[in-house]
Amino acid sequence: MPKQAFWPLWVAAVFAMPAAAQLAPGGFTSAINTPNADVVPFGAAAAALTNNNPDWTRSHPGVGAFGSINAGFGLLPGLELVSRLAFEGDLQCNSWIPPCPSSTRDLSVSAKYQLPLRLPVNTRIAFGAIDFGGLAALFKSYYGVATSSFGALDLSLGYAKGGAAYSATPLNGVFGSGQLLLSERWKLLADYDGREWRGGARYALPLTTSLDFEASASRKLTHRSDQQAWQLSGGLVYYFDRQARVSGSGKSVVAAPVSALNYSASSPTVIKTAAPVEAQPLAPAQPAAVARALQQDLASPKSAEIRAEQLASQLKKQGFSSISIGFDHESGWVVQAEPLAWRKNRLDALGVALASWRQVTLPDESLRLALTYLQDPVLTVKTNSYCLEEFLSGASWCDGYQALTLADGREARAPKQGWLIAPKAFWEAIRPQLEVGLALSQRVGTEYGLYDYSLGLDLGWELPLAKGLLWQGQATAPPFSQTADFQKQAIFGDQRIRNRVESSHLSYQRQLPLGIWAQASVGYVQHSDHGGQIDLAWLSPGGRLRLSSISGYYQGDNTRGFTLDTIIHKTGLASARYSMIEGQWFLEAQAGQFYNWDRGVRLTSHHWFGDYRLSLNYRNTEALKPFPLPRSKFVGFELTIPFGPKASTSIGPATVRGRDQWPYGISVKISPDGFYANGYAIVSTLRHGLAADTLDKDRAGLADMEANIYRVRAIMREMAAMPEPKSPLPAWR
Repeated sequence: MPKQAFWPLWVAAVFAMPAAAQLAPGGFTSAINTPNADVVPFGAAAAALTNNNPDWTRSHPGVGAFGSINAGFGLLPGLELVSRLAFEGDLQCNSWIPPCPSSTRDLSVSAKYQLPLRLPVNTRIAFGAIDFGGLAALFKSYYGVATSSFGALDLSLGYAKGGAAYSATPLNGVFGSGQLLLSERWKLLADYDGREWRGGARYALPLTTSLDFEASASRKLTHRSDQQAWQLSGGLVYYFDRQARVSGSGKSVVAAPVSALNYSASSPTVIKTAAPVEAQPLAPAQPAAVARALQQDLASPKSAEIRAEQLASQLKKQGFSSISIGFDHESGWVVQAEPLAWRKNRLDALGVALASWRQVTLPDESLRLALTYLQDPVLTVKTNSYCLEEFLSGASWCDGYQALTLADGREARAPKQGWLIAPKAFWEAIRPQLEVGLALSQRVGTEYGLYDYSLGLDLGWELPLAKGLLWQGQATAPPFSQTADFQKQAIFGDQRIRNRVESSHLSYQRQLPLGIWAQASVGYVQHSDHGGQIDLAWLSPGGRLRLSSISGYYQGDNTRGFTLDTIIHKTGLASARYSMIEGQWFLEAQAGQFYNWDRGVRLTSHHWFGDYRLSLNYRNTEALKPFPLPRSKFVGFELTIPFGPKASTSIGPATVRGRDQWPYGISVKISPDGFYANGYAIVSTLRHGLAADTLDKDRAGLADMEANIYRVRAIMREMAAMPEPKSPLPAWR
């Protein structure tokens, strides 16, 4: 089966999955408080706030708050990962200074895996672990559970083994639950956690195509423990990139492209067909002799020049720069352009460029298109007008070949007869670009507060100076909101957001033999350290394997309270990344000497959902000089979120966009030594350049792009204002 044919099946399979329940306060999907065998759907995220900790007795009634905040992700088919922040009492008092009426602010992680099998009566089986890792495992437990469906009724039965030394009531022993679907929105719930029976109801409301709201209420029916009687919960479920997957998959009604029968050579305006028709090879509506004569006239050098001007104008309107267009009678159109306004996803840029060419092409014309970054070709695609229509209508293959044939930038070629349109001067590529986002410094679940933060503005800038040459930087503005613990003289005061330039770099990149990309940069990093580094990267022919390295030397004034007058940072790192599931799941290993002289390894599992990326990391490093960092192990996650619309906005000669990838992450130490310090396994990276843009945030592998080719189709249909295929979503999700 062709790889592209997998995606419609994947979409249908996800939407046919059993409905995922709201997250329970214990850190798993469930009916009320005990696990069932269902999981957060692959490619979705769920969050819930509950006014109860069923496995914890409240010790400060009437003081502060009591409950749990949960956030979960469907990392892989059948696998969910949930983080839990449990709290009780005063949320901001200092636990080190009595009296502080707060018993816990605990951050933990849980996971559940559903086996890839189905037994009679649609029985699913899952295994999970609650509160694994960390320094204080208050809710540790392991369990197995089975869920069967009898029409509208789901019944679950499981067994758990508690292992928490400090918890009086962990999930331990036999448990079970039931869910009865009453309507598209309502469910009745029943739950037994080994001590208490509960009954309740849940309500679900789709807010958008990608976002659902869920709320539930339950009451304790027995009285065998001090567990809180009433339990209320509200949550959201977000389906990453669902709209693009649906609109970019399957057959669709499409508008006919501009053809020999609706194109006016005397006018530079492209005349679009008003009524949508089924995408198919265009048939001449006039006698063959007349059509051939018209075709020859339109393919004349004069006509090609007019259409090249039209295409250049359309590409400029869509935010492309450094445009070169040629036309060979043998190989057809040759186009090269830089997607200045489409920086968040290269496949979106490709779809926009193809949609622009589709408006001026004639039947049986071919295209070789190259997208560039800093005027270096980074991606090429070959197609023709017929195969592009086949692709747009839902096909991935055309005449025995891929409808869109992708290749790396080395396949870019200038037209044999020269460019009809080319940049007139180098300064046309000098376009300032501004990137706006949030600057956040935070502490979660500490003895000083449930959540402390300092929040300000982040402004990044980029200025291309020549081919491969870029000046970029980042500045932060004073915080417009922060908690008391981030005030200047407070415990986290040295980590607050400040009004300063955080980085400023001049970098140059080029492609070396054997497909190796090299980037050299000099400037300031970490707001006080100056120096430089060299980055190297190589992709295998299909792109599933990436090998890279970083060699750097920085030095700066002592701003960290140590006795040394100058701090030297030498970095030497090597990394390897492999695409386990093309376009969606990457495993990366990084080893060597990190930024703060600590040596060791950093292992990361990257999970892509459209333009969102969830990275789970494990760090194990130590340093002996110039200041000691005892060997420590950390685990954490980082969710990178695209801010703002897909495309930039032009303001005069500059463009403004939301930050391409805004990171939000939390890490916890798992070494049982009671010592905590920041600065482990830091990697000095440039926000833009080789890693983020040339390699498209590590998504530039051809196999990964082919797996996500639905993005090209989705944005082409969006641009052409075509009817999207009806979503096969169930009423209850």
